Amino acid sequence: MKTRTLLVDSNYLLKRSFHGAKTAYTDKFGHIGGLYMFYTTLRRLIREYKINKIVLCWDGENSGLMRNRISRDYKANRKSKEWHKKIVMSDGQVRREEEKDRSILKQRKRIQQYAEELYIRQIEIDEIEADDLIAQYCIDYHDKEEIYIYSNDRDFSQLLDLDITILFPNIDKPITRKNYLTQFGHHYTNALTMKILCGDVSDNIKGVDGIQETTLLKHFPDLRVRHVSVREICKKSVSLNEERVLEKKKALKKLEKITESLDLLKTNYKLMNLKSPILNEEAIDELEQLEMPLSSQGRSSKNLYKMMVEDDFLFIYGSSFVSYVEPFYSVIMHEKQLLKEFNEN
Repeated sequence: MKTRTLLVDSNYLLKRSFHGAKTAYTDKFGHIGGLYMFYTTLRRLIREYKINKIVLCWDGENSGLMRNRISRDYKANRKSKEWHKKIVMSDGQVRREEEKDRSILKQRKRIQQYAEELYIRQIEIDEIEADDLIAQYCIDYHDKEEIYIYSNDRDFSQLLDLDITILFPNIDKPITRKNYLTQFGHHYTNALTMKILCGDVSDNIKGVDGIQETTLLKHFPDLRVRHVSVREICKKSVSLNEERVLEKKKALKKLEKITESLDLLKTNYKLMNLKSPILNEEAIDELEQLEMPLSSQGRSSKNLYKMMVEDDFLFIYGSSFVSYVEPFYSVIMHEKQLLKEFNEN
């Protein structure tokens, strides 16, 4: 059976889980919603998509630093660690924000501890973003494994030509290159082209002034049916305005802005091109190690059960340990089989 791998944008899933289950508390652990919903989501995805290998990809400490060297604006809109110095807040509000940050970190650590016992692989490298780890994994293993990505980041659409599947939590159906057009209105090979020109508000990456996806689709309808490069759009922008001038019409400012923004377009290409992930040597080495089998030493269901009891995890679930863990057996048995074959060879 071919390995069916789930790559998880883990920081995103933790954040979604944390805020989606704000009222989940236990006397022993405190707020447990992030931990509980994180694994309950994995549990559902394993069953629904017959997953037998999982890799949790985490943003490393100071992740984004390498892109910030390309553009100082990159993610400059995100909350910094010194948020409390930049906003006027009451002592109570400051305390609640600090408690939330501590709770997220505590639950992240516990998620990572559970993962070790469940034979779930993890990768986290200082200064490296999870997006780049996921992208490089797809590049390296797309022809060996059936790969699913769980994330809310549309940047991963750039990887659809590697025959992967993307599970966007806010879209009912898995996205592949076959149904991408019906969801997003342009050909899947133009995911990067659209991003370069339109920018990305969430990452504070500026696009060309006045250019939105609707603008591009109006003037460059071929974006719906085939790959159109940024270079082609620049050339076409010039010719469209030349035609307008010949017809005694005003040149369109929006199209002029495209050709006036070449430096911006080059920078955006470097920032957003996931076919050229931004990695360091440690990241490359760790990604290569993901091909090795996991050791069974130190891993056991007893360890996991003990932690769940300590956290009152099963109290939130309302049923037995065996019942909750059962969907993870496909991952555990697959990893044990890989180790067995490795030792035999």
